[in-house]
Amino acid sequence: MIKKVGAALAVAMLSGCGGKTMMVSDMSGMVAASPASPWLTVQGAGQTVVTLTGLDTKTKVQVAPDLDAVVQAQVRSALQPKYFTDLIINCRSLEVGVAAKTDDDAATTNANLDLSVSCRIVARGLVVSKGYRVRQSSPIDPAAPHFDTLLPALIRGASNQLADQLWTDVVATGVKR
Repeated sequence: MIKKVGAALAVAMLSGCGGKTMMVSDMSGMVAASPASPWLTVQGAGQTVVTLTGLDTKTKVQVAPDLDAVVQAQVRSALQPKYFTDLIINCRSLEVGVAAKTDDDAATTNANLDLSVSCRIVARGLVVSKGYRVRQSSPIDPAAPHFDTLLPALIRGASNQLADQLWTDVVATGVKR
């Protein structure tokens, strides 16, 4: 409850900052649904505000909890059924950015979420270190982007895409489950 009040106060303070819109997106349900597993970590700068650029006004979303926890929970949920003993995945330098772009041909505007992270996979002693980049897109109405509800869907899609790429590299080590 105190966190929600603090987030609401932060939104109120930041929304008065000249022409920018601040919304709140509570993603704690996405984290709570994740199993607790110490074999997977995702770390970044603890980003709690995501800005949608490319529109006439910048739209900001206050994310609770931070994006590191949300992405970690989503990737963990996707990979948990595939887990085997002696598998460790540690991801660092998580960065998330969202920009609106209008297609010249179709006259539609899409919100593009770009997620990048560097991960180290240790699968029964075999090590893979690699950088990952994923993009999720969704059409939006520039007049009413509803970014606070769109952002969780974009993060869920990008996290699942990241989980697929991570699992591909786990399988590529040749380790049998």
